[in-house]
Amino acid sequence: MNQYEFTYEIPDDITNQVIRFLQMNGEDALAKALISCRIEYEDLGLAYYAGMKGDNWNKKALDITIEGPEKQIDILKARERLLKEKIQKSLRPTTTGYLVHSIDYLVNDAVEISLPDEQAESFDILSRDIRDALNKGEPTLVLDRLHTYSVRYLREICKTHGIPITDNKGDGIPLHSLAGSLSKYYRDNKVFQSDFAEQAMKMSISTFEKYNHVRNQQSYAHDNEVLNNAEAMYVVSVVTATLTLLHEVENSHL
Repeated sequence: MNQYEFTYEIPDDITNQVIRFLQMNGEDALAKALISCRIEYEDLGLAYYAGMKGDNWNKKALDITIEGPEKQIDILKARERLLKEKIQKSLRPTTTGYLVHSIDYLVNDAVEISLPDEQAESFDILSRDIRDALNKGEPTLVLDRLHTYSVRYLREICKTHGIPITDNKGDGIPLHSLAGSLSKYYRDNKVFQSDFAEQAMKMSISTFEKYNHVRNQQSYAHDNEVLNNAEAMYVVSVVTATLTLLHEVENSHL
């Protein structure tokens, strides 16, 4: 093989690769901003012929387009120089690689939801799937994935407090029961400062119980007649608001 031949290919999921690279290299603010966005690229060919100066004899040039909510786009624009550098490094596992020729930004009108930004790859993938479905205006596709996310997230919280996540037979405790155990833990440890928050946490038990039914009987998890978009979006909004409350409570009592 000729030493000048360019062989490294860009991964199909460039967005997740860049996000993981940022997280692994201490750039959490950029990673968090990108989680709500999508990265597309155009391969311009060899960087030298694209007019890029410097050490570019064995690199290709890319035009990058990042699409996302206005708030996140503003964060990325303010740190564009660093963002270019990190994108290049995330796509350069060897001496060959890519150089970012330019970055264009597109602000979309996607529905924004608040999800706890966990570092584990499984959470990253789940949260991106959820946001992608919402961005396409298909909240019914979110119901099953958000349920999986919710179960995993509540299990992680319960484990940090020594709360069982399996029953005597070793089966996983259902979502609403996890919420019930957390509600009792918060009450016993006087975590909440207001009766409102404590009552909201109690109500989440029945909310998650109904959500179990929605997931099993009215989502694409099985061969079901699914909810309409308006009701599906309402379910997503209520559930994500509860997850955000749990996230803030946990962070404030670390």
